[in-house]
Amino acid sequence: MKKTGPVPVKEINLSDLEGEWVGRYRGHFDQVIRFTVIDTVLVATKVTGDEHVPGGEVTFKADLHRNGIGLGQVAEKEFRNATWVPGRLIVVDKEHVTFYWDGCGVVEFRKDD
Repeated sequence: MKKTGPVPVKEINLSDLEGEWVGRYRGHFDQVIRFTVIDTVLVATKVTGDEHVPGGEVTFKADLHRNGIGLGQVAEKEFRNATWVPGRLIVVDKEHVTFYWDGCGVVEFRKDD
C-alpha cells in the first residue's frame, strides 16, 4: 500500500491553489475562502466570515517556498484586538490543504468546485 502524505509544493503548480476553497472553522459554519498566490506567498481571504474575522479580511498567509511557514489572523468578537500568530500551511494535494494556527487550532480546506 502506498503511503500518502503532504505533497512538496514544488510538485504542485501554484496556480492550482488559487480560487475558492471551503474551510470548517471550529465552533463556526463552513466558510468560503479565496486563495491568491502573490509571488511565493499564498494569501487566504475570507469571502464569508464570522464574528471574529469578517469577510474581506485575510485569515492566513503562508510562504510556499519556506515550507508553508506563515501567519494566521485571530481576533476577539467584532474583530477586536486582531493579531497575527505563527502558523503553517500543509498542502495535502491540489484540492486539500490544512493550516495550523500555533496554539489556536487547525482548519482543513477543500477546493470548492
